[in-house]
Order: sequence, then structure tokens, then C-alpha cells
Amino acid sequence: MIKVLITGANGMLGIAISKRLTSVELFTFTSKELDITCAHKVQEKVASLRPDYIINCAAYTAVDLAEEQREKAFKINTTAVEKLAQIAAQYEATLIHFSTDYVFDGTSNIPYQPHDITNPINEYGASKLAGEKAIEMLASKYYIFRISWLYAPFGKNFFTWLTTTDQQQLNIVTSQVGSPTSALSVANFIHHVIKQDPLQYGLYHYVDQGKVSWYEFALKINELAELKKGIHAVDHYPTAAQRPAYSVMDTSKTEEVFKYLLSPYQIELEKVIEGL
Repeated sequence: MIKVLITGANGMLGIAISKRLTSVELFTFTSKELDITCAHKVQEKVASLRPDYIINCAAYTAVDLAEEQREKAFKINTTAVEKLAQIAAQYEATLIHFSTDYVFDGTSNIPYQPHDITNPINEYGASKLAGEKAIEMLASKYYIFRISWLYAPFGKNFFTWLTTTDQQQLNIVTSQVGSPTSALSVANFIHHVIKQDPLQYGLYHYVDQGKVSWYEFALKINELAELKKGIHAVDHYPTAAQRPAYSVMDTSKTEEVFKYLLSPYQIELEKVIEGL
């Protein structure tokens, strides 16, 4: 039976993937149970368990806070990932790692390809890009999946905020365009990857299909979840970190290599709402 070790099992992706994987020997560790910044502890676990796959769901994801906590962001998203890549290579495990659309600057007006030039405009994106490069340099068997606008029916994210806030009138920005992606959708895909691994290691994009602004996404959630909130468009909302104005990513390489048809974001959103 395939052995799978998951780090960051208490986060959105970690929870979703842990619930979805079946017919595998699964070892899940929350960030407290296994801190990826403690390389010797990670090495001890990998040495004793000898997983076939290490799925790294641990990350520093506080985009705005990263502007003032740069050192912490890089410690988790870069240095720890570098060590994880070395450990995976040492024990011949396949490393599955998640990156972000924030590696791009958002100046494009067509979907970004995996090989397109990166130019992060915030510290979070810079730390994630450095993590990608470390894996590409050090890991022998790896998949890096860039995802965007991640949400789930649990955890702290745009969807859970919108569906639980007491505010009835909400101002949502129109100035950022991307692809909302369900953690449940990502989990289904990772299950597919492990079951039918094509052994074509590298960097890929995975997002639910379609492009919307945060405002349009809020309207769709409001409609499908029957929230009856007032959703109002605003051009700009002040944040500590800059966000790319356009971060839609092309997934044709992913669909071709993994023989996997990605769903429209509206379908995945409906599934999340139906499960509430």
C-alpha cells in the first residue's frame, strides 16, 4: 500500500486532502505535531515512516502580515521547504508542494503559463517563489502545483468569512481578477495524482476554471448560498501587501499530463455549498 505523509494537516488543504485520500497508508501531522522548520524532526519522521509521498500543506499564508514578518515567511515557505526537498530526495519520496498565483506581478491580460516569467510584488509571493526554486534545485521527484484564491467550507478564507459574517452590506473589490479554487477540488486532484502518477515531475498550475473579480465571486456565493446580503463593488481596498491585478493561470499542461478534466469554479462552489 502507498504510504503518504502530510504536513500541515490542520490547514485548509491538509484537512481536505486527508479526508479525500483512500486506500493509502496515511500519516498526518498538524503544524504543531510536526513543525517543518525543525528539519531534524522532519527527517526522523521520514526516516522511520519511509513514505512514498510527502504532501507539504504547511505554509505561511498571511499575505499582509508577511510584509512585516518577512523573516518568518521565508523561514517557513523557503528555508523549511529547502530542507524538506533534501529529505524527500534522500529517502526517495515524491514531494508534492503547493505554490501560488502570487509569484506573478499581474501585468498580463492572458492566463499565465507555468514557464512564464515570475515577478512577485509582495513578500509572501517572493517567499513562495524561493521555495519553488529550492525544490527544483534539490528534489529529484517532485510536483509543484500553483493554486489560487483557495477557499473551503472550513478554515479562514473568503468563503467562510462571507457566509458567516454578521455584516449585511459588504464592499468587495473589482480590481483583482483570478480563479477561485476549492480545497475540495484540489484534494480530488491530488487523490488522482497519487493513484495514477504519470511520473512527469515538475511545475504545474491547478485552478478551478473561469475568471472573476472578488466582487463577482462574492455575488456568486451570495446567490448560490442564498445569503441575501448587499454586495457592493469598490475599485480598491487598502491592504499592507500589493496583490496582482490579474492572476488567472493556464492549466492546459496539467490537464494533458494528468489526463484530468478541471471543472468550472461555479460547479465546485455549488459542491461546497451543498455540503454545508
